[in-house]
Amino acid sequence: MIDAPSLSNASQTDLERALSKLGGSDPLPIVVATDTYAHLLDNWICHVEALGIERYLIVALDQPLMDRLSRTGIGSARCDWDGTYPDFLLQRVLVWEFLARHEVDFVQTDMDAIWLRNPIPEFFAGSRFDVLGSEGTFHPVEMLDRWGFVLCTGFFHARPTTGTKKLLSAMRSRGDWVAATDCQYALNFMLDELGTAWHDAGLQSYRLTFRGHDFTCYDGILRGTCDALGLSIGMLPHQLFQRSTNLDPVSFVKHVQRTKDPSQRIDAMRAAGCWMLDRVHGRLGAPAGQFG
Repeated sequence: MIDAPSLSNASQTDLERALSKLGGSDPLPIVVATDTYAHLLDNWICHVEALGIERYLIVALDQPLMDRLSRTGIGSARCDWDGTYPDFLLQRVLVWEFLARHEVDFVQTDMDAIWLRNPIPEFFAGSRFDVLGSEGTFHPVEMLDRWGFVLCTGFFHARPTTGTKKLLSAMRSRGDWVAATDCQYALNFMLDELGTAWHDAGLQSYRLTFRGHDFTCYDGILRGTCDALGLSIGMLPHQLFQRSTNLDPVSFVKHVQRTKDPSQRIDAMRAAGCWMLDRVHGRLGAPAGQFG
């Protein structure tokens, strides 16, 4: 039997160091990042700090980004990465599993999931869900056809409960699958394979269309249960945690879709009202055109 992948000893040690330094027990925002996207990360940092959020963790997968973060004093840890996209996906899952196993209540957030209002007090502090995540659009399409919606791994809250630990341990054990597909594909398929049931009683639903695919949204938190894991899972309302973004000012988080042309990415962020670096100075000193 092949052993499940795990973080290197050096990565685990540095995460433990960073977590000890940060302290606290409130939900901890975390971003797993590389230096290629340092300017995008800088924009995310400016947004969360404008909300008064100073306790967050950046997991740097390369030394250049770690060097930038160290110069600023931003809470950060260095984890190993072989430079490939499949390994980036795998390392994210390993970080999530490590955090849950070490009793860390965390909020996973991509760099392009921009915090416009602080969701922690209203949605995550004292949450009754083991995992509470945002809605995706159509990937994986097989699960969209089955459920009418998909969960997004670009933004979710995870409490270090038994159910959460079992879920993330199961994803770690299927690390080859994660690397061959992606985190979101693996999460949605795994939840379905394990018999997750969704309960929409009392919620109003509506449909949105993105790139030719219709998906169902709800006006409140959609509740799910996975008895095989003892897991309580929820899906946040799309209007407040947007993946298909608009200029609705009530949103807490807008997760801006990537453009096919990387040079247009900042314009897409501006169009969604999510680009702050035009009016404030960033902290990381990354050149404006630096995108992979």
